[in-house]
Amino acid sequence: MIYAYGVTQQGAYHVKNNVVCQDYHKIIKCSENMIIAAVADGLGSEEHSDVASKTASELSTEYCSDHIKSNSTEEEILGVIKDSFELSQNTIEQIATENGHDFDQYDTTLSLAILIDDCLYYGHSGDSGIIAMTTDGKFCKVTEQQRDSDGRVLPLFFGEEKWIIKKYENPVVSVFLATDGMYEILFPIYIRDEEVSIYTALAKFFMDPKSLKIESEGEEAVQEKIGKFMSGISAAQVNDDKTVVVIMNTSASYSLQPAEYYAEPDWIALKKKYEDAWKRAAYPHLFKDEDKNVVNYSENEEQQANQDIPED
Repeated sequence: MIYAYGVTQQGAYHVKNNVVCQDYHKIIKCSENMIIAAVADGLGSEEHSDVASKTASELSTEYCSDHIKSNSTEEEILGVIKDSFELSQNTIEQIATENGHDFDQYDTTLSLAILIDDCLYYGHSGDSGIIAMTTDGKFCKVTEQQRDSDGRVLPLFFGEEKWIIKKYENPVVSVFLATDGMYEILFPIYIRDEEVSIYTALAKFFMDPKSLKIESEGEEAVQEKIGKFMSGISAAQVNDDKTVVVIMNTSASYSLQPAEYYAEPDWIALKKKYEDAWKRAAYPHLFKDEDKNVVNYSENEEQQANQDIPED
């Protein structure tokens, strides 16, 4: 059986500055074994991006729902996703033209997922993201955030050359879609270079059907629980609008990794490791004994180094 929940919340910065929520999400249940979902994040610097995110989410999911059939081939499904992205962007441009606005005032990201049994098909544009829980109980990054060398987002407007439209290579149990703020909390800076670079304990909280008890408690109860959790995230951690959508197939058979895979990381040790590595990269001349990791610098230099350590 296919289940889903979705939460969109206005970010603290937008509340403080009286800016409308520019995130949007849409979920369509097509059958007991097929569901379509999308999240979109209107670029905060653009005046009408909230219109664009709503348009992209609704049109892309509705188009896919109308055109993907139970007997559609992989090639046909991916073609429909591409067409839905084109339709979304063309419609956004038409809305801008009718209102006498520039196209770039309607920039938005768009990430769309179609789960059919344990098969994931997806389309992606921008710096939102998609994560999959595979049938071996692992959490895997499906998409990469699309930004240029200066950190600027590459939105839907950039077109087919930048869109990523694929079938995921492994069978999946659940799929997590999120706009950038919520997506990034699953990849804390202190574990980015670790063997497991995703915050698995938090991913399990969002995505594991058994942990969520979604069959017994129902979608509304789970959605309310996730919404309360998201509301409790501090503005220091996520200041932007927050959107999370999770779709899952509770009929999919899956196993779990050993318990330590999902254990809460040792954040104190990881922070120290990160700070030590940062110091060594920033001040290589202060480290005289590379093998023994002996630090040789004055008290004043140590104070300056600590001031320069970036916050998570």
